[in-house]
Amino acid sequence: MTWSGGQDAEPAPAPGHERGRRRRWPWVLAIILVVLVALAVTADFIARSVVQNRVAAQIQQQGFPAKPTVTIEGFPFLTQVASRDIRQVRVSARNVTEGSLRISAVSAVLTGVHLNSGFSGGTVDQVSGSLFVTFPALARTLTSQIGSLGSLASSAGLTLSAAGPDKVRASVNLIVASGSATWRVSRLTGDEFSVKLAGETGIPSGVLGSISDFTITVPRLPLGVQIGSVDITPQGLVASVSGRDLPFGS
Repeated sequence: MTWSGGQDAEPAPAPGHERGRRRRWPWVLAIILVVLVALAVTADFIARSVVQNRVAAQIQQQGFPAKPTVTIEGFPFLTQVASRDIRQVRVSARNVTEGSLRISAVSAVLTGVHLNSGFSGGTVDQVSGSLFVTFPALARTLTSQIGSLGSLASSAGLTLSAAGPDKVRASVNLIVASGSATWRVSRLTGDEFSVKLAGETGIPSGVLGSISDFTITVPRLPLGVQIGSVDITPQGLVASVSGRDLPFGS
């Protein structure tokens, strides 16, 4: 005999409905994953931006005349912070003024930045870069510090050009004549160029007396980076900067 009383059993889900739910789950998981990745990338970007700004401010506080642009390379950034090892940092600045000297561009790459446990300092394995001074900017520096020739140049014009890999030629158009002088440029110390007269033609005697041997000071470079070689190019003066095993912070 068949029993027909009691509560009716729930109907089984239709096969098509069950298959639809199974097909939606991968899409839901994919959307969740995309959202989590987007949040992680955003957090990484924000943290990188904050640190870059702080590093730029610290470089300026160390005596650099301008706040540079700092770019921390590598992704993700937060994992580098967690390990306290930053693979590469790029630092650059334009139109940096030190006294009468205007540097058109400064750029450097810091490789192997190791932070201490308190994130208040550390060491840099290697720094390499360059600074560039155009001939017009160098001419303005000369006219501001070389006395009588400076006044002549400001009224009649001073033109600088390359005279070799380490020499600069200055051409001066005077009222009654024209002349030129050649200086040899080399590194003197970590933040100074030595400029020595190598020859002159057509410039009245006595005019070059005070500028036969003088120095040009560049801005104080952060981290104790030193100027290396100096080259005269068709566009101006280019000096290399470098350093190894440099401490920073506290």
